[in-house]
Amino acid sequence: MPAHTPLSKLAIKRHSSRHHRNTPDTQSSTYTKTPSPQTYRSRNLKLAGIYIDKVAELPPKIDKYIRHILGITSWEDRVTASNQLQMQPRFNELAEKLIAKSKEDASRCMLEAEWQTNLNYVLRAIADILEGVVQTNTSEKIWNADLKPRQASLDTLRNKAQDGTQTPMFDPAQTSSPRIDPNLTRVTDSDYSESTSPPSHAESAVTTTSTPSTDVASAFHIRTPKPDITVGLADEAFTPQQQLLLTYHQAKKSILSEPHAAEMGIRFPFMIAETKGWSEKGTLMSAQNQAAVGGACMLKILKDLTDYAARGIGLHPKQESPPTTPEELFPTLAICFSVVSEGPIHELWVHFEREDEFHMHNLNAWRTTKRSHAEEFVNCLGRIIEWGKGDFKQGIVQKLG
Repeated sequence: MPAHTPLSKLAIKRHSSRHHRNTPDTQSSTYTKTPSPQTYRSRNLKLAGIYIDKVAELPPKIDKYIRHILGITSWEDRVTASNQLQMQPRFNELAEKLIAKSKEDASRCMLEAEWQTNLNYVLRAIADILEGVVQTNTSEKIWNADLKPRQASLDTLRNKAQDGTQTPMFDPAQTSSPRIDPNLTRVTDSDYSESTSPPSHAESAVTTTSTPSTDVASAFHIRTPKPDITVGLADEAFTPQQQLLLTYHQAKKSILSEPHAAEMGIRFPFMIAETKGWSEKGTLMSAQNQAAVGGACMLKILKDLTDYAARGIGLHPKQESPPTTPEELFPTLAICFSVVSEGPIHELWVHFEREDEFHMHNLNAWRTTKRSHAEEFVNCLGRIIEWGKGDFKQGIVQKLG
């Protein structure tokens, strides 16, 4: 009969086993626990100057301009189809199809791909009527990492805390700051706070060689956008001379009008969509976080174009003191939009920049299984795409000169 091992020895063995599992060597071979969507928003996005639902009300000029785009005088008004497009019958047809598919997919608890297909069908149908000016893209190709906002330095955060303009995230009395690699914003194209699978071997190698600390990387990293749907202007919407100028700026990285790392023939995105299905892994908060970074990148493209014009190269060739804010130059280039969804729930957001901060503000939400909701949602998409074809494109062309 085998002898029993004393409890004290068993305890020692268990302690030794736990100690072995937690040694630095074993930790280095495992993936760092990713932050929750809540932590990613309140920490990572905040460090990058990206805020969701921070402002209670839109700035007056932006509020007025958005209501102009949607064709309403008050936020209590119902958005209708534009008379200029003469598309009310077509919009009603699109809404009917969206309602039917939403009811079917909701009852079957369909995942992200089905909901993305439904939304893209509506967007593409509207864009196709506009004869090549507006283009949609569902390739989910990654965007250019150079578009991402850079996180504020510790010194900047400390100064803001001392000025009382920001809640302190670090001790202002700290006399020395750890050296942070400025390339941390481009550690990898994988967002560990949102992804559901570990990075590839190649991505792990990049992270290992570029980041002195995995913990610092997870706190300061924001995901490079890869929207489910991108809506922007087609290459063919510009003259050959304008296309040549945009290609030049793209190569110089002075105006990244093509947001994708690999050219997809779409420029100056003005609306993106991030969709989630009925799944524990997909939530509205995750979709909002993704759209917030994409919105900041769209605004950066517009800001780079505005700066180009303000320097006297385009719209203001002889102006000694050009306007300095997007609103002053042209309100068209001060905003962009996003749609985020979880199943049949669809939210419309606007993105704008204020005091060097990127803001994402909710405009409305609908459940597309309901007729009145689906109809107004389709009407809003039509209004925004019409704006993209008209005033938005006109503002771009004016800035290019």
